[in-house]
Amino acid sequence: MEISQKDGLDRLLWVLKLPRFEKLQLLNLNRVCMDMKRKKGKKNSPCTIVVQPPEEKRKFREILEVASKLPLTWLNLSYNDLPSVYVSSPDVLCRLVLNTPHVDLYATCRGPGASSNFIGKILDDITEASALHTVDLGGCDLDTLPTNLVTKLNCLTNVALEGAFMTMEQAKAFLVDMAKGSKIKKFDIGCELIVDKDTYSDVFENLDHELVATALNNLEHVIYNKLKDAKGDCCDFPPDLHLERFLQVMGRNTKLKKVEMEENNFFFVAPEVVAKAFNNLEHLEMKPNPYNTSAQIVATLELMAQKTRLKYVLFEYEDLSWLNPGLVARAVVQVEQVDMKCGLSRAHVNAILKEIGASSRIRRLNLGDNDVSQVPADVREYAVKLLRREGGLVKLEQKGKRLYLKC
Repeated sequence: MEISQKDGLDRLLWVLKLPRFEKLQLLNLNRVCMDMKRKKGKKNSPCTIVVQPPEEKRKFREILEVASKLPLTWLNLSYNDLPSVYVSSPDVLCRLVLNTPHVDLYATCRGPGASSNFIGKILDDITEASALHTVDLGGCDLDTLPTNLVTKLNCLTNVALEGAFMTMEQAKAFLVDMAKGSKIKKFDIGCELIVDKDTYSDVFENLDHELVATALNNLEHVIYNKLKDAKGDCCDFPPDLHLERFLQVMGRNTKLKKVEMEENNFFFVAPEVVAKAFNNLEHLEMKPNPYNTSAQIVATLELMAQKTRLKYVLFEYEDLSWLNPGLVARAVVQVEQVDMKCGLSRAHVNAILKEIGASSRIRRLNLGDNDVSQVPADVREYAVKLLRREGGLVKLEQKGKRLYLKC
């Protein structure tokens, strides 16, 4: 991308043909051939629509032809005018995408008159033999695609659709297939959501909450943040019934291992529902969140101390002084890997290290910048000994008079 912007497409094409790049695996062609460009020489000026000359598009097609012969594992084609490329070289574009494991196609067909035919062709041609397993179609107008092609997204492993447009019929069919059984492991909706073509709202919010909950719980990793830029107090927003049902299903029966959904309104969800859902994951990141209540956090830790599927937990608060040291300690030692990126009182540090025993599940503990030098030596040494059993990773770092437990 930088070469094309500085020296033009001719230079980029010349570089890609060099023998030294014949084994190139990563290629970023983001914004190389787009209709939206900034006015020359004016960094902060608004963008203006510029239709690329035929010669520039020809060069770009030749670049794609060269790229199709490289052993690429990642390709970024985002923001390029791919519909026009597809009209002239459909086989080249489709072959390139299907033979590359990870392809970003963000905002490659959007706006009035944009054609999604090339995306339809790619989806139609996906087979078990296709190398493609990860695709980003965020910001694309998918609403003109046949519904049966949209459902073929379930044949991929990782799918990102942040800000894409769909019809309700497409979204429903996509989720119905997902609920039955999908190859998707990671589904990234981000924070711009999938837009309903007719209502310009979150298309999943317009579907049955049971369907949405069942489908998303059939995946391994979901990123879905509805309130990223929302303003106002959490109690001013109405209860999120879709979120509540999603968490209820997660707490009972889920394939999910990790969720990134902190920008959602958990405020009205019962603490026991949140606790069961979070403890049914394998990876949990606990961070400051205005949409969570202290009662939900306490309930999560209480259940964690008793029974949890969690294998990794990150605590990323300014400090945990508002939580009972004994509760934190009992919860932490029941998780295999724990990172404490937060300030801990001496009472918390002592409680955690004293709680580590023969029956503890913890094998990897990082106490960050918290000093453990004031912990009785016998307690500290016993805890380190247990953490190192079975190849556990932990070390003590001395810096001046302070002592840190890290891994």
